[in-house]
Amino acid sequence: MRRCVWCFLVYSWLIPIPLSTAASQPTSEGHPHKWDTVEKGMADFIADGFELKSVVYDSSESPKGEPDVHYFLQKATQLVRCDFRRRDQTSYYWCAQLTMPRKP
Repeated sequence: MRRCVWCFLVYSWLIPIPLSTAASQPTSEGHPHKWDTVEKGMADFIADGFELKSVVYDSSESPKGEPDVHYFLQKATQLVRCDFRRRDQTSYYWCAQLTMPRKP
């Protein structure tokens, strides 16, 4: 009898037990945050009390070595990103604010 129990335990470890599919599914849909473009510039945010926290230079997408510049500003729990990109003779500038996604 003991041998049967021991064999059962050994072989039961070899058989994969299907786990519930809920554990393998992602717990959220998409990213937990979202950048919303705003109609304000970096000077407007600084005037509103935001502080410059970080500047990031990214040359991965610029063909001529002119890096894109990302400015990150913060006020309490609010975070803003202002981006500057130059392509040939054209400059692009915009700001976006980090927001939580709207729930339906």
